[in-house]
Amino acid sequence: MTLLGQVGFIGYTLADMSLIVVDQNLTEEMYRFTRDNLALQKIAYIFASYPIFLLPIALVWLVWQKTSRWVAVKIFIGAIFTWQVMSKLAGEFFYTQFGFRDRPFAFAGIKELLLEQPQKAFPSDHAAVLLFVTCALFYYRQKTWAWIFLVATVLSSIARVAIGFHFVGDILGGWLIGVIGFGLLVALDRPLQRLLEKIWNLVSRKKYQSTNAPETS
Repeated sequence: MTLLGQVGFIGYTLADMSLIVVDQNLTEEMYRFTRDNLALQKIAYIFASYPIFLLPIALVWLVWQKTSRWVAVKIFIGAIFTWQVMSKLAGEFFYTQFGFRDRPFAFAGIKELLLEQPQKAFPSDHAAVLLFVTCALFYYRQKTWAWIFLVATVLSSIARVAIGFHFVGDILGGWLIGVIGFGLLVALDRPLQRLLEKIWNLVSRKKYQSTNAPETS
């Protein structure tokens, strides 16, 4: 029995099972390339684990540039919402309603860097956040960072399947959530911008008042 053959499902129709079997077979084929090659495993691990840490670097860079500070704030808010709200809700729904599957590496014993969640395979948080950020960067015309994140998203998504962190379906689900999150950002871009500016003006006004308040003896 293969690694992926150990995963069981309850309450699925025949059509559902067909999709799951296809998903498992694709994952098994990708995982096969690194399974018996330690060097490829190390390379895949790097691409699977580290690209997500480009996000704080990019945000700091954008904040440093005066013209893109609000862009950085909106991308940060959107990324957190995509990760902590949308991805978690999707995962909880599928696990609660369908008793969804564990990650492949839960069987193989591979540990993920910092953000390990052995109980949760679907969706891929990394895929969701990276694709959301990629789309947002293109939308806000930060083309250099956008292309960097596009490459990082593709390499990370492939590597996370190849190393056994995710099934192919988990990646596709993460991409879908990332696209939906980006759609919400576009729809709410102007109201969010106005809200952030109001908050900033309020904070700045209070700070100015406190620093210029007359001293009392």
